[in-house]
Amino acid sequence: MAIQPDNKTKLVAITSVICLLIMFGIGGYLTSYKKHEINKHLFTISQSLAFGNKHIMVTTLTLGFMLILYLNYYRSHKYLLVRLFLLLLMYALIITIIWVTTYYNTTDHYIIASVIFTSALIYVCLNSIVIYGSLKQKTSVNTGILYTIPILMVLGFVGLIVGNIPVVKREVDELFPSFENFTLSIMGLSVLALGFI
Repeated sequence: MAIQPDNKTKLVAITSVICLLIMFGIGGYLTSYKKHEINKHLFTISQSLAFGNKHIMVTTLTLGFMLILYLNYYRSHKYLLVRLFLLLLMYALIITIIWVTTYYNTTDHYIIASVIFTSALIYVCLNSIVIYGSLKQKTSVNTGILYTIPILMVLGFVGLIVGNIPVVKREVDELFPSFENFTLSIMGLSVLALGFI
């Protein structure tokens, strides 16, 4: 039986998102920017991971994902094993990108990144489905949030595909990294939803 949100779930959700913000924001983007590896045209997540502070990124990513795993386990819901598997898969592949950058093998990198974003899309959709199914009171606000999050994630996923088309990439090189960060933000919203709704 699913556990309803409480102060513990809210604290775990907020802490996990803060860990991921530190991981990507400080460990990845800020460090890479200081190394002049990130600019207004080149600001992909992969670039930030390749040139970020590996110790900060691995530590905060591990802590963040441990908390998200715990939050999923604590709240239970349906499809628990599937959701835990998707989280572990994303974690393992992000760690892989941190240590094996895009410059070693571009094809492998694209495959890994595609699996990460596809896993995130499936996880976010499942998350909204299981939270909605366990709601004691289906208010218009809760329902609206749980419908909106997967829709935004799908739009982000489509944006990633469009932004990776060579002709689009040449004309608007900021599109792909913008949608990467947009998708990452929606993942964070989904985690917060699990803690609060």
